[in-house]
Amino acid sequence: MENKEVLIKVDKLQKKFDVGKKKLTAVDDVSFDIYKTETLGLVGESGCGKTTCGRTILGLHKKTGGHVYYEGVEVSEIKKRKDIKDFKKKAQIIFQDPYSSLDPRMTIEDIIAEGIRVHFPKMKDAEIHNRVSELLKMVGLNAEHGARFPQELSGGQRQRIGIARALAVEPEFIVCDEPISALDVSIQAQVVNLLIKLQRELGLTYLFISHDLSMVKHISDRIGVMYLGSIVELADKESIYGEPLHPYTQALISVIPIPDPDAGIKDRTPLKGEIPSPIDLPVGCKFQSRCVKCMEICKESVPPLKEVKPGHFVACHLFD
Repeated sequence: MENKEVLIKVDKLQKKFDVGKKKLTAVDDVSFDIYKTETLGLVGESGCGKTTCGRTILGLHKKTGGHVYYEGVEVSEIKKRKDIKDFKKKAQIIFQDPYSSLDPRMTIEDIIAEGIRVHFPKMKDAEIHNRVSELLKMVGLNAEHGARFPQELSGGQRQRIGIARALAVEPEFIVCDEPISALDVSIQAQVVNLLIKLQRELGLTYLFISHDLSMVKHISDRIGVMYLGSIVELADKESIYGEPLHPYTQALISVIPIPDPDAGIKDRTPLKGEIPSPIDLPVGCKFQSRCVKCMEICKESVPPLKEVKPGHFVACHLFD
């Protein structure tokens, strides 16, 4: 990926929420690049900060610290109304829940057309209708679906509408926020394959957020592993799945089921204890209380994310 152009640069991003008189650290000093036309997968347990990270990149949450650059421009410093509108056109999101993210009072055509009317104000009604029909076909539905309401569609169909809505304004970058977690297993692969197909046809760039390691491997070029708000490992998918370095990544990979009855039982890396509270973070490495390889230094200092092999970054004192 060295020769590819960086579209998104995230540098020491922080997001904290007020919880009474305390602070909840959802995203803590996160840094990574996303290259044009690639898919960066972001994985980790529920509550690790994946979704908050994606939404903060888009500006849906106001960052507490750090920087997010889109094509070299700091997103939070975009002030002119026209420039903000242009960024919102380029960067879109597909939400996790297809049941709550679509307005039940609007027809499918109106839902998809809403963004078109905002970003292409000169487009006439007939052109918008044709564009919506084209988008519905693009995501595997019929033009007739445009006259229906969300409650008349299945979960998989609704998520396709969410994808069509995101595509309607012709974006370059899409945050896919756990887009398959609310769907039946039989539908998940169809939606992921649709996203891959659209990426190839339209030259899209994705941040694909999920806790499903199998699906992340299927769609991603590189993968970042998050734990308690921080990136603990970042590499291409072959390295993450073939030679994971961080003990947390090793534990996650070890529990992926193998669909082969002759493969035998895999050696599993145990995870002990509970996830620490993001309101009261431990001193040193956040993973120390659950790590079977914990050393004294892990209880004293935070391991930096550093490159230990070409393109392979890990935050662990084992590699000091």
